[in-house]
Amino acid sequence: MGLNKGPFVIAQSFSVENPYGGEGSIELPFPDPDEVPVVVATVDVCVQQPQKTQVSIDSMTQIAVIGNPGLDSISFEVKYEILRNGTTIATINDEMDYAKPNSIEFRHTNFPNFPLVDEDPDPGINKYDLRCTFLSFFGVNSIFAGSRSLKATVITI
Repeated sequence: MGLNKGPFVIAQSFSVENPYGGEGSIELPFPDPDEVPVVVATVDVCVQQPQKTQVSIDSMTQIAVIGNPGLDSISFEVKYEILRNGTTIATINDEMDYAKPNSIEFRHTNFPNFPLVDEDPDPGINKYDLRCTFLSFFGVNSIFAGSRSLKATVITI
């Protein structure tokens, strides 16, 4: 009986009932050049033959924003990074502008995600991190990473 050489999956997921600061959500710090970006999910992948291996990464982060109720619109920018062993291998900057939908409290939820294929993993254990950084804002009182997921599918080619 041998090992199954087909694709295998490693995942870390967090389901958060209340993304606006509820249990399990992570408040992202306001933009500050001295602030360390926040890792919101991590997976470890073992690669035995890097020249014959690809790692397909899928990530999702629920971003929950509470805006200033005295304003009619808000804007904010969040940077999402996938890191392999501490080195950034993919980055997306997501800048959003939203008008207030009604006169009640201003809340907005977004589910940005992005897939990528790492065609050059290192031999041994590769640590993949999903990191979020709150870059800029207008009218935002707080921003949270709610439900989130990082999934790595290891494929032998």
